[in-house]
Amino acid sequence: MMNIRNRILLFAILVTLLPSLGLGWVYFQQSKQALLKNTANEMKAAVSHVERESLLWLKEQLYEIRVFSSSYLLSDALTEYHRPSDMQDDQAADSSPDPVRAMTTYLALVRSQIQPYKKLLVFDNEGKLIAQDPANEDAATLPEDWLKQLNSRQMIIGEFRATDGRAGNTLLLGVAATSGNDGLLGILGAEVFSQALVDVMQSVLAASEGQGTNAVLSLIADDGRVLLSTAVPGDPTAAEQRNIPALLRNPGQLVTYERNDGVTVVGMLAPVPEYPWAVLMEKRRDALFADIERMRNLSLAVVLGLVTIIGLIAWWLARGIVRPLGELTEAARQVAEDNLDIQIPVRRKDELGFTSKVFNDMVRQLKQSRARLELLSTIDSLTQLSNRKAFMEDFSAALLRYQRHPRPFSLLMIDIDHFKVINDRHGHLAGDAVLRHVASLLQEQTRQVDSVGRYGGEEFLVLLDETDGKSALVVAERIRTSIAGSYVDYQGLGMQVTASIGVAEIAGLDETREQLIDRADKAMYLAKQQGRNRTVMAT
Repeated sequence: MMNIRNRILLFAILVTLLPSLGLGWVYFQQSKQALLKNTANEMKAAVSHVERESLLWLKEQLYEIRVFSSSYLLSDALTEYHRPSDMQDDQAADSSPDPVRAMTTYLALVRSQIQPYKKLLVFDNEGKLIAQDPANEDAATLPEDWLKQLNSRQMIIGEFRATDGRAGNTLLLGVAATSGNDGLLGILGAEVFSQALVDVMQSVLAASEGQGTNAVLSLIADDGRVLLSTAVPGDPTAAEQRNIPALLRNPGQLVTYERNDGVTVVGMLAPVPEYPWAVLMEKRRDALFADIERMRNLSLAVVLGLVTIIGLIAWWLARGIVRPLGELTEAARQVAEDNLDIQIPVRRKDELGFTSKVFNDMVRQLKQSRARLELLSTIDSLTQLSNRKAFMEDFSAALLRYQRHPRPFSLLMIDIDHFKVINDRHGHLAGDAVLRHVASLLQEQTRQVDSVGRYGGEEFLVLLDETDGKSALVVAERIRTSIAGSYVDYQGLGMQVTASIGVAEIAGLDETREQLIDRADKAMYLAKQQGRNRTVMAT
């Protein structure tokens, strides 16, 4: 049965909460509808702009290719290419240039003047490739319906192809090379860099008020394949085949759907007239509603604040009822949820006060024990450096930072020379003294931002943050000379030790932790092979 305190609290909360939540819900729904309408207008303008610009870009490219296809150099070479073989032999006897060579020379001349072309190609009137520039790369092929395209649109549009360079994908475009008397002589094709279209889409995103970096513009095929996109390579886009039918059924309308990666987005699609393409703009739904959801959360915070104030007043009216037990129960729940910062105020001197004091002591001792265990799990007890597990965690964190912000860092693999001889000659306690001595020198010669750890036995690892290989080599040499120039004092015995150091700089985004350690390890062993007490840079 509900007690008096809970009845007072429930009444106060309901009186405050119900009107506030009702008004807030109405405001949220109205704001949501207004935002969707505004977003639809912005997206419609953006996709229309990209549609117009893509058509204009395509017409400009085809116009230039038509100009080059009308050159008499190309038409003469194609005419010569189609001559019967006996006539070509007679022509060759007159020292006329080989037609294929003449076409290749012409393509090279055009391509040297026009940078947007990755490759220029000449096909005969049956679609067979007969000349290309450059000739040392894989050439694109005409689409299967090239003749149909040529008859219906007087041009050929192939497939987008991925390239390795920064220029982006390429698109094969082709126009007919004709002669007034001979008709179709061949096809002049060009692999055109499509980065200009991506730049247009990015500029549209930048100019679209309210879209920001969460919006993505894509040029897609009618089967849902992504041809071009402003999305970062490797990020999922919404242009998935299962979503295309819904988008095509509602051109120019907002469609909300879920991607394969589980992210809900809002998208709008606009087909490109006369071409098997469509422009798709999409934005993450959570980013779209971020502002009004933030306002909603702020309103909820205000409501919760009011509820808290009224609840405190109600609580003050009902204070003294089961208060100590409530505090103890809440504290026990916090500890069960792994919150060891909880402390119960001790206001009484009776049994409940004693129980609260004992509970606080228990939580404090548990917190201290956990802190000691965490310290022992990350520190090497002999050298007081990071142990292997803790160092590898720092190493993994450095790799993640490098993948987000590719700033170089380097790894030093340090091995004490003739350590086994020291153990055999002076005992393991002497070896321990050497390890502690080297560890202290490593801490002295490195920065606070660097990570130093014991890898195992007499081997140490040093992670130099934001340090390239050249600078790391200087640090490694400084460490080596400091070790070689010092003495280990053990029971009055001054021992001089040296170390061999391998240095490796992170080689790229795809290099793993194990690969970098392996390169540093090989460099360290090379230092030992070269006579020890030296520093070697990994290749």
